[in-house]
Amino acid sequence: MKFSKNWLKEFVDIDLSTEELCNQLTMVGLEVDGYESFQSKITGKDAIIDLDITPNRGDCFSLLGVAREVAILNKLKLKLPQSQTIASTVDSPTNISVCAMGPKYAGRYIKNIDLSVKTPDLIAERLETSDHRLIDPVVDITNYILLELGQPLHAFDHDKLVGDIKVRFAKEAEELTLLDETKISLNKDCLVIADKKRSIAFAGIMGGLDSSVTDSTKSIYLESAYFKPEVIRGKARRFGLQTDASMRFERGVDFNIQELAIERASELLNKSVGGLFGPLQVVAEKKSLPKQNKVSVNISSANRILGANLSKTKVKSYLTGLGLSPQVKKETVNTLIPSWRYDLSIEADLIEELARLEGYNKLPTESLRPLPKKKEVTNSHRVSAFLVSQGFSEVITYSFIDKEDANLGSVKKDHLIVSNPISQNMNVMRSSLWPGLVNTYASNLNNGEENQKLFEIGSIFKKDKSGSVKEILQVGGLISGKDTDLHWKNKPLSLNFYNLKGDLEGLMNHLTKDVIFERAASSFLHPGKSAKIKVGSKVIGEMGVIHPGVINQKDLKGEVLVFTLDIDKLTQDKNIKYKNFSRYPASQRDLAFIVEDSELNSKIIKLIRSKAGKELVEINTFDVYHGDNVPEGKKSVAFNLKWQSLSKTLIDEDIDQLVEKIVNSLSKEIKAELRS
Repeated sequence: MKFSKNWLKEFVDIDLSTEELCNQLTMVGLEVDGYESFQSKITGKDAIIDLDITPNRGDCFSLLGVAREVAILNKLKLKLPQSQTIASTVDSPTNISVCAMGPKYAGRYIKNIDLSVKTPDLIAERLETSDHRLIDPVVDITNYILLELGQPLHAFDHDKLVGDIKVRFAKEAEELTLLDETKISLNKDCLVIADKKRSIAFAGIMGGLDSSVTDSTKSIYLESAYFKPEVIRGKARRFGLQTDASMRFERGVDFNIQELAIERASELLNKSVGGLFGPLQVVAEKKSLPKQNKVSVNISSANRILGANLSKTKVKSYLTGLGLSPQVKKETVNTLIPSWRYDLSIEADLIEELARLEGYNKLPTESLRPLPKKKEVTNSHRVSAFLVSQGFSEVITYSFIDKEDANLGSVKKDHLIVSNPISQNMNVMRSSLWPGLVNTYASNLNNGEENQKLFEIGSIFKKDKSGSVKEILQVGGLISGKDTDLHWKNKPLSLNFYNLKGDLEGLMNHLTKDVIFERAASSFLHPGKSAKIKVGSKVIGEMGVIHPGVINQKDLKGEVLVFTLDIDKLTQDKNIKYKNFSRYPASQRDLAFIVEDSELNSKIIKLIRSKAGKELVEINTFDVYHGDNVPEGKKSVAFNLKWQSLSKTLIDEDIDQLVEKIVNSLSKEIKAELRS
C-alpha cells in the first residue's frame, strides 16, 4: 500500500524524518518496501511510502490503521477525520435488507449531482501517488475513503436500480457482468447485492456494469457495508479477480466504521459534485455481527516468555494505545478487543503486541538451552537418509500442477481440480510425484546440469471408489546422465535401469522383506523398460525409463529413469540385529540355466533360495546370454552362489547335495536345463 507522508500527518502530528518513520514502521512489523521524495503542488515537500503489509494486519490497509501504530509508538494523540453531518433534504426511495453473512449495510441516496466537475486536486494527487487511476469524482472519492479509512465504498447509478436493495446469496449459475466487463457465472455460495430484478454487484469484490456510474449519471446510491470475511475469502481468486475491496473484506474490516465512511464521503461529495442528500440509512442484523472478544494476559507470563521486565503501567499503556481498554487485576490484564483487530484472539497475540511495541531490538538476547528429545525415526527419515547417501538430492515441488502435466503419458485421468487455484497453471492436485520431478530435471538441464539424481517425499491425491479424496505419502525419484563426473582415468558410464534397480534394492534391504521387480506396463514409462515393485503379493511402487513420447513432449534428452514407492507400505518388517560373522571359509558355485526368454529373473532366484539351504549367504546374476548353443526363444542365465556356515567348513559333498536340489527344482518348476 502506498501513501503520502503529509496525508498521514492529518491523523497524527509526527516530527520525524521519512527515514526515521520508515524505520519505526518496519521495526513494528509494517515492512517498508521503499520510499521516494515527492514535491506536492498542494502540500509542499512530501514523501511516498510503500508498505508491504502482512495478511493478518487487515487494519493497516488504511491511513487510519497506520496512524494508530505511529501514534502509540510516539506517544501521540490519534486524530480521526472530522466530517460534517449532511442535512437530509430528500427522502430515500430505496429500502435495504441484509442477511447473516452480510449483516450490516449503510447507504445514502443522493440526487442532482454534477459529474462534469473535476475531482478535487488534493484527492486526485493522493490517489495518483497511491497508484489509483482517476475515473470520475464519485468513484475517486470512494477510493479516497478506502485508502483513508480502510472501508470499501461503492456507488450505484440509482436510476438504473429496480426497486429496493437486498444483500443475498446468488442463485446457482446466476450471471453478472462486472465493471471490468468480465461476465461471470456465480455459485450459490457467492454473496451479491441485488435489486428487485437482478444482482447488481458481487458483494465485497466488484460492482456490476449495468448499475455503474457514468458521465450521464444524475443520482447515486452510496453503499458502505460489512461482509463477514469467510463469505468473501477465496471468491475473488475463484474468478481470477483481485480488487482493493476484496483484499480488505477477506481480512476483515471494522464493523463499526460504515457510518463514518458514508458521512466522510458525503462531505467530500457535497463539496465537489453537490446534490441533494437523503438520510443516512443503516440496516444491521445485530445478532450476526461479530462479538468483541475478551482476552486476558498474565504480565508475569508475558515477561517470562519475552525475557523482558515490563511493568503493569507500561503494559496498560501499550494496550490502551492499541484501543483495547485494559483492566488490571493483580498480575492479569483483561482486555476487550476492538472491532478493527481481527488478529487478536488469544493471550499469545497480546504478548506479541507487547513485544512489537516494546521493540524487538530491545528484548534481551539469550542462548536457548537444549532440551534432549527422543525423536522417532520414521520411514520417511530412513528413505531420505539412504537416498542422500546414494548421491540423490532432495527437492520439494508444488502439490498443485498444470493439467497438461497431469495428463503426461496420454492418460486422461479423473483429475482433482482446484476450485480456487493460486494460478492458472496450478489448477490440479497432483496424482503423481513424477511431473514435478520431470519439470525440476528439465529446469536443471536448461541450466547445464546433465547428471542428476533427484528425489521427493510428498503427498499425492487420488479418489477412491466411493469418490472420497485419499492422500497418499510417497517417495519419487529420477536419475539421468552419467554415474560420475568426467575424469582422465575412468570413463563415466550412463545411468541405466539397473543402476536405479540397485539403488532401490539397497533401500529395501534395510526397510522391508525381499522385494520383487515384475515387468509391467505404464503409459508414463517405456513399455519394455518398466517394472512394478512388490513385497510379497503387495504392489508398493513402480519404476522404469520414461516413455519416449513423454521425453519428446517435455523436450528432454537422453534416457531418464523414475521410480515411486508408497512410504506407508514400507513397513519395518525385520528387526535389524547383530549376528556373529563366520570364521569359516565360504564355498562358491557358478550355475547357468537355459530357460524360456520370458522367465523372470526374480522368480528363478526365489526358486534357488528355496532349495539352497539356510547357509546360502549371497546370490548374484552375473550373465544373461542369447546366441550360439542357446535355442531360439530361450536365454542362458548364470548365477554365482555363495555358502558359508557359522559352525563348520562346508565340504564339496554338502554343496553338491544342495546344487542337485536346486537343479531338480528348476527343472520341475520352469523346465530349466543346467548348462554344462
